[in-house]
Amino acid sequence: MSNVTNRLSLPYIVSSQAQKEVTHNASLNILDALLQAAMESISVNTPPVSPVAGESYIVGAAPTGAWAGKAKSLAYYSTAWNFITPWEGLTVWAKDANALYTYDGTNWGVSVATPTSLQNLSLLGVNTTADSTNKLAVASEAILFNHVGGDLQIKLNKNTAGNKAGFLFQSNWSARAEFGLLGDDNFTLKVSPDGSTFYDSLKMLAGSGRAAVKANGAGLSAAGTTQGTATAITKQTNQFTTVGAGQGAILPSPEQGEFIFVANAGANALNVYPATGHSINALANNAAFSLAVGKNALFWAATASKWYALLSA
Repeated sequence: MSNVTNRLSLPYIVSSQAQKEVTHNASLNILDALLQAAMESISVNTPPVSPVAGESYIVGAAPTGAWAGKAKSLAYYSTAWNFITPWEGLTVWAKDANALYTYDGTNWGVSVATPTSLQNLSLLGVNTTADSTNKLAVASEAILFNHVGGDLQIKLNKNTAGNKAGFLFQSNWSARAEFGLLGDDNFTLKVSPDGSTFYDSLKMLAGSGRAAVKANGAGLSAAGTTQGTATAITKQTNQFTTVGAGQGAILPSPEQGEFIFVANAGANALNVYPATGHSINALANNAAFSLAVGKNALFWAATASKWYALLSA
């Protein structure tokens, strides 16, 4: 029969033994060190100069002094240093790391449980703190969603048509752009210079699939009946609500690839002139393009000298 217990190596008291209290007290010291074990530190190679009774450490891989030859052991101090050889599954608390460590039969490592599922969590913060509004919060340089062998979809589901389901882009916590189903069931892209005033840049109509481009402001007024006196166009989207007979607007000098949208919501045809020395479609240089009442035109700078007009139906 062994003189110690099988798992914790507690010494047995034998019937013929003198000073049985010595063996009994040795067992109590081992239990005291192991029960709810709390280590001052993990992987320490040099014993402290002035240890306090009851202190425990996990010895490092290259111990010195009184710990020499006791690598990875549990060292506890009473009136002298005592050592417990760890076994697979032994778990201790490390005070300095504020974490549980488990011995796997070879090395000590942080105890990590790998759950098969996490259900109905009220909050989850990854590298940051979640709150009642942002119930999932992630602070990271990048986020990866990967397929499992086929398709991959990210779904945003809103409650009613009047709610939002979209992506909001911020700069220093101030909104600058947003896209999605924003207050209706059309797909909308909008931008903001300050986080409070938003401009619709593009709207894809759910009922027809057509694209609607938002005009700037409440409406522009046409002026002048010749190229030199017409209203200069300076924005990408323009809606003219006041158009006198023969009055017009002037496109800027074309920059290849640029688009400019012009809507005629006035009571007369709108003469749209190119910048001096340029042309629209097959018209002569400087000649006006007539945009009928209620019509829209998308002007595309095909070259650095010519605009092409795409008319609405």
